[in-house]
Amino acid sequence: MQQEIITSLDFGTQKLSATVAIREKDELKILGVQSCKSAGIEKGLLLDIDKCRDVAVSLLKDLEKKTTVKSERISIGISSNKVRITEVSTVVNIQEKVTSADIRKALKNAQRDFILSDDECIVDVLINFYILDNKVIRKDILNWKGSKLEINLTLVIAAKSEIEKYYELFRKTGYNIGSIKLNILVGKQVFLNEKNSMESIVIADIGAGTTDIALFTDGIPKSINSIPIGGRNITKDLAICGKFSFLKADNMKKIYSSNYKALYLDNSLEEEIEVGTTKVSRKLFYEVVNDRIEEILSHINIKLKNTGHYDRICSIILYGDGVNYFEDIDEIVRKIFKIKTKVIRKNDLGIKNSENITSMAIAKEVYDRLNLLEDDNIILTNKHNDNKVINEKEHLHNNEGENHILKKVKVFFDKIF
Repeated sequence: MQQEIITSLDFGTQKLSATVAIREKDELKILGVQSCKSAGIEKGLLLDIDKCRDVAVSLLKDLEKKTTVKSERISIGISSNKVRITEVSTVVNIQEKVTSADIRKALKNAQRDFILSDDECIVDVLINFYILDNKVIRKDILNWKGSKLEINLTLVIAAKSEIEKYYELFRKTGYNIGSIKLNILVGKQVFLNEKNSMESIVIADIGAGTTDIALFTDGIPKSINSIPIGGRNITKDLAICGKFSFLKADNMKKIYSSNYKALYLDNSLEEEIEVGTTKVSRKLFYEVVNDRIEEILSHINIKLKNTGHYDRICSIILYGDGVNYFEDIDEIVRKIFKIKTKVIRKNDLGIKNSENITSMAIAKEVYDRLNLLEDDNIILTNKHNDNKVINEKEHLHNNEGENHILKKVKVFFDKIF
């Protein structure tokens, strides 16, 4: 196997994160990761292509200089806003033993047979499990002998109008989109392992502008949701109530997030806390922050209740920088959720910068799928016009198929570093 460059780019409302890795014979070797402030994205949607292009290309160029590796094909990760998933099965006959070509054929058949609306396109296909001659297999299917292969898949379907914006962003930049991933679904790479994936597990990424949620049962994504609220809602309310700028409110939030409750309860302090010349009541700061955190978590809880799987959920994993670093987040979580919930912080992940977790998970997912498929494949974007694709060079690199969570995280990052 020749070395192959894998470059991933995580698009977020607050930040962009990029990872460059090399696919070697038996491992994924991370060469560099880098992040920067985002622009042109609101509530997980790309609104200003030009602004976002400037920061995205600049980030990729900086990472190229850092790693001395030229990237051309980029795997991007996007929010689940205006995205849906559906579970399907497809069957293909095989000769003697299963090959990558058999799997690629099955994936193409599933895409062509699925009916889409006019403004929808399939952006990713996740392999959940295989049934080979009536035997269920969850991994390592290549070279198994048999005659009939059924594959259970999850199709990731997005609004075509939104996806086209990302292709427009990269036009004439020297970069091409190789694959599109859903950020919340690649979280499976980090937080699920063989033991906890055989339950109903929820992972929720609480970001700056949106909160994305995915529910997995037996490792299979059963539902996704995107809530248009996140850490920025806290900042905006602080700015409004305190009558100062968003930037000042955001700075104050970052400085006092780790002890905002202690400040509120400490009556030996002055009534107002300050950052530079900006002052705000300790009580006001606490009440605004606490109320907004409760609101975000309550919205997550409501969404989960509406999935129809709520009574079967064994645990919830909360990550992201939206609310996870506030002082009493665990206490608020226990108040809102009646299900076992774990809040993941960067110390749990064992990395210096948690902003890069998703772009690294995307790279790992692309690596896994390249090992499975060996070659590339085109994802059709419009069932009503099979000859029309978003980009003729778009290729298919998809996902494979209480302490355990953190063990998985540490093993993953220990391995790639």
